[in-house]
Amino acid sequence: MYLPDLSPYPHDKEYQVWGTLSVGWLTKEVPYLQCQTSEDFKDRLFEFCLKPVLRERGFHRCEFCSSPPPFLTYVKRGDREVGLGSAQIRVIYQNRVYAAPDLIYHYITEHRYCPPEEFVEAVLKGPSPDSPEYKAFIENWQKVYD
Repeated sequence: MYLPDLSPYPHDKEYQVWGTLSVGWLTKEVPYLQCQTSEDFKDRLFEFCLKPVLRERGFHRCEFCSSPPPFLTYVKRGDREVGLGSAQIRVIYQNRVYAAPDLIYHYITEHRYCPPEEFVEAVLKGPSPDSPEYKAFIENWQKVYD
């Protein structure tokens, strides 16, 4: 599913409650900016991928890989590994919420996708997925989907 970066996230309730913005919903039919991102950013983004939201039973394969894996795309960072392609992440910062597919990590590390600068800042400076602030947000956020 393609969504332009920083466009309203299409789930009406979530957008109405938090003004959630979309990031990293790519398709090979639409060109994207490429850049190199910092290791600190990739480390922090990986943490979000380890704590996904809206996990689905199905999966989405990377459209940019010439030989995508048949199911999830597995990635490692240090000694930790996670399968991507079946969930989303949420990043919060300065009264903003960003919704991204968990494949965003793969897009950045393997295909040099350049996310919006405000998303990079949110990942680096916003609360981590293990913080009490983030956990409280997710608890309230889940009520929208109940």
